[in-house]
Amino acid sequence: MPSLSDKRFLSFFYILLLILPSCMFFGSSKVAYTKPAKPYKIDAPSGEWARLNIENIDAAYWNNKLKAGMAFGVDCSADRRGDINTIVNRLFIGLKERKIIESKEVTLNERNAATATAKGILNNKSITIKAYSIIDDNCIYDFAYCA
Repeated sequence: MPSLSDKRFLSFFYILLLILPSCMFFGSSKVAYTKPAKPYKIDAPSGEWARLNIENIDAAYWNNKLKAGMAFGVDCSADRRGDINTIVNRLFIGLKERKIIESKEVTLNERNAATATAKGILNNKSITIKAYSIIDDNCIYDFAYCA
């Protein structure tokens, strides 16, 4: 499990994700999260990922060996106006010395999406975050991975 400083780091990281929640699907057969009010499911990742319970985050995992975390969420009440790249880049708010390495529109499962990678400083630690945002008619889905 993460140390106290890792937990603070993850808590701050997951707070960033509250701006636009996220979602992705994994190939595992073990369903880790479903929410009847939201039209999706998240399967548990394989490997040494420990489930974290963080308020207002649909699902979050930490891999102590990799010193990496991932988080998922969805917001079906969010304002979906605006450029998809702007939506995904909002996941990086709070990073100091933020540098966007990559930002592009993509199609995931026939849905409009964007992916971006940023490097920066968070809690005096250098991190890289890879994020995806997917928009459909009803919701914004986000996934973020940090290491």
